[in-house]
Amino acid sequence: MMKKIKFLTEDSIEMLKKNSESLYKEVVFTGEKTLEAFLGNAGELKETAFEIEDFVLEMGQPSGKEPLTDAENAQRVYTHMKALSDSQASDERIWLAYTLQEQLDYMKYRWKANSSQDMLNRYFFNYSRNRSLFRNGMARLWWIGRITYDEKRTDPFELTKFLCNHQDFIETICGRSTFNNPIVQKATLTALFDLLKNRKADNREIIREVAKYVNLLAGTYLLDMLSYKEVYDKVYKKIAELVGE
Repeated sequence: MMKKIKFLTEDSIEMLKKNSESLYKEVVFTGEKTLEAFLGNAGELKETAFEIEDFVLEMGQPSGKEPLTDAENAQRVYTHMKALSDSQASDERIWLAYTLQEQLDYMKYRWKANSSQDMLNRYFFNYSRNRSLFRNGMARLWWIGRITYDEKRTDPFELTKFLCNHQDFIETICGRSTFNNPIVQKATLTALFDLLKNRKADNREIIREVAKYVNLLAGTYLLDMLSYKEVYDKVYKKIAELVGE
């Protein structure tokens, strides 16, 4: 079934933020009202011109294992919503329509909100714009797909699966301003993948060090001026030092 991608108006978002306690209680926590019923005449859900195949998200992992659904769900969201430009996919108005209505069941499964503050952090854009793209429960799936999808690979989502197995990378690096450049994103990720894909040890400390190193690079070079190979080689060398290769 085909559906149009939806969005919320600015006025609706303002109203929701001002009434976040009631929104949390009535729509997210108890489910006694739908988003549209909660908005009433104060706002509305609108349709974009983009038509997509309707999709459902994976929610089959038991409690405590919900992050294991991220790789599959990033593939589903990005595949179905690939028509969005980077600018459109950075728009809170679109993702709120999904966190609060279209994929509300998924949000309750993956990001259980125990307070209105939890809801604001994961359902809205409650941080800087860049960071919000990887904190909002739906936007993050699209953006994980966006920065990892590689049509040149036998499995175009190979890096997606790798990234989702390293949630620390998403929390530590994705959303930083130094990581906005697509070349820096892909080169850093590919270097990590090439060196860590077969490594069974805990990689969290390495990922934290790589995050610091990319920040250091940004302070030393104009990253936008470096080629993919230059970034890849520098990051690869750093990781090799860290893992003792």
